[in-house]
Formats: sequence, C-alpha cells, structure tokens
Amino acid sequence: MKIKIKSDRQTAFSYKAGGSIIHLCPAWIKIIFLPLISILFFKLPPLAAALMLGFIILIQLLLKFSPREIFSDIKLILYYAVILLIFRGKEVIPMLVRLLCMLELAALLFRTSSSLQLREGFERIELAFRKIFHLKKKTPLAQSLSLFVCFIPLVAKNWEEAKRAWYARGGKASIRMLLVLLPVFFSIGMKQAWNMARAIAVRQGEAIHN
Repeated sequence: MKIKIKSDRQTAFSYKAGGSIIHLCPAWIKIIFLPLISILFFKLPPLAAALMLGFIILIQLLLKFSPREIFSDIKLILYYAVILLIFRGKEVIPMLVRLLCMLELAALLFRTSSSLQLREGFERIELAFRKIFHLKKKTPLAQSLSLFVCFIPLVAKNWEEAKRAWYARGGKASIRMLLVLLPVFFSIGMKQAWNMARAIAVRQGEAIHN
C-alpha cells in the first residue's frame, strides 16, 4: 500500500514559524533551560504547577498556537492519564499536572525552534563544553542528540499523516491498520533518518575542508 504524505503543521511538536521573542531566542539557551525548568516543576506544589501549566498554555495561545496544535502535543499523555486515574484515582493528579507542564514546555521548544536551529544549538553547546574542559577531539554526542531530538516531531508527523491517509481511503482504526501502516511507517522513518545523518555528515565534511 502506497501512503501519500502531506504537510500539516498540526502534528505534534512540529515547528511553527514566527517572530516572537521565544522564536528569536537562540536554541542553545532553550535547550539548556528546558531540563532545568523541568526539574523545577517536580519541586513545585500541585497548585503552583497547575498555575504554571496555565501560564505555558497562555503563552502558546499568544504565539497563535491553535487549540488543536496544543492538544496534539499532549494527546498521548492524556490517554495515559485516563488509565492512571481509573486505576489509581486522584492521587496521581499532581504528578500528571507536572508531566503536562514538562510536555508543554518541550512543545514550546520544538514549535519555536527549527530542526536546523536545534542541531546548531547542540553543536554550540558541545563546542563550549570542549573549550571549558580543553577537549580537542570532537565527539559524536551533539550529532546524536540533535538527530534524536529533531527526529521526535518527524516521527509524530509521519504517524499522523499515515493514519490520515488510511482514513481518507476508508480505513478504520483496527489491528489491520497497524499491520499495514507500521511497516510503511518504519520504512519512511529509517529512510529519513539515513538522509538526515548523511546530510549532517556532508555538512561536517565541508566544514572540515573549509
């Protein structure tokens, strides 16, 4: 089965162009502060975490993120949240609120930073790290991290578009859908990962020769 993939900005964690302060903020700064703020979320009391979640969503709305885009970023964890609430009750609500904060903060990073900006951000952090610790040999850490991080929105986009193509052909959510789409999904993902890795290798090779 041939799946035709169309572009759609409403898939999870996809970049949304803009000229806001957050968009213009260098990616390396956002990459550094994301884990630090995420750790802070787990130190906040439940009420403060809930207020922070509302504040992040307000920022996203001011950046003209649509409700559908915001929902697409947290859709998977909402399914997980329902299961936990059924089996564990209200005691898991504080933990879920903190997880939602972290997820929405990550979405803010991905939606305001392009893949190229994220890769350059990781490279800049690695360069600074090497200078501080006087490391001359370049490690593949920044390249591996940038590939992993940049691939997250791409995976979400591929899966959503594959499902959309399936439903457009009259298909329904079923085991058969998974059996048909998963091989195509993995094939497309592997090809894109290979192309991304080759592009970065070529870019690094050109930088060395220059």
